[in-house]
Amino acid sequence: MAEGKLEKLRETRKRSMPNLIIIALVIGFIILIVCQLTFFGFAIRERTQTTSTVQGATSSNNIALTASDIMLVSCSDDDLTDAVMAVKRAVVNIDIAPADVGSANRRGGPALSFDMPSSAALQTNEETLGSGVIIDARGYILTCYHLIKDYPFVNVTVFSSSSVRQVYKANVVDIDVTTDLAVLKIESDRPLPAAKLANSDLVKITDTVLAIGSPFGFEHTVTEGIISDNKRSVIISDTVYKDIFQTDAAINRGSAGGALINGVGEVVGVNTAIASPSGYFSGVSFVIPINKARPLLLKAIDG
Repeated sequence: MAEGKLEKLRETRKRSMPNLIIIALVIGFIILIVCQLTFFGFAIRERTQTTSTVQGATSSNNIALTASDIMLVSCSDDDLTDAVMAVKRAVVNIDIAPADVGSANRRGGPALSFDMPSSAALQTNEETLGSGVIIDARGYILTCYHLIKDYPFVNVTVFSSSSVRQVYKANVVDIDVTTDLAVLKIESDRPLPAAKLANSDLVKITDTVLAIGSPFGFEHTVTEGIISDNKRSVIISDTVYKDIFQTDAAINRGSAGGALINGVGEVVGVNTAIASPSGYFSGVSFVIPINKARPLLLKAIDG
């Protein structure tokens, strides 16, 4: 009888072994699922925290970044073309008025000098003093004081297109000798194209810039360079000019008073002087930041 009970017990164990294996597999499967759910939950929390951090860091500027919003940014040739076209028509020529022609010899100067026009440089327009920038559609023009200081009246040539130009008699409205800037006014029967002014305090060293002016009488000449220094101090004609821009954009005689613009076509400064042993461009030019002109502009335009 004991042998019969033992045999039954053996049979019971044989039948229960598959059940135990199935139970073990089910428990193992459940444990695996729990581990996977735990891992994915942790990953989701990490991603949520990262997104919240990015959004929190940019919330002050009301910017929410996503992966699709992030891209590399560069300045293409098309951008520079658009920048030039945005301001080109606002850059004008400043010439000696007919009654004043031949009243002074405007050749050259010392190694560090204002970029005065030179009649010996090229046989172009000997009467060209320099350039200017229309900064108000009513006819207000910003230029360099040293260009017009000997002339109470000058002519301003406005270019409506590459083939259409109109000459106006300009009056000097106001000057600021300390910044070598002057404001002229011409009368027109229509609104004139005016340039947009940038915040020149934001200009950084190595920023790409374009100079527009009339070197040697060649109007609307465009040259490209970078800001070599944004807080240079120089002495020009016994006057100290502090915190001005230095650039390697080519600026020559006749370019003074023209515009130095950024990559979006805003005026960051007024071309003013060059440093050169020969009197011609040698890679070092100086520009008055446009923010230094704002007090003069407000006084001249708004009174």
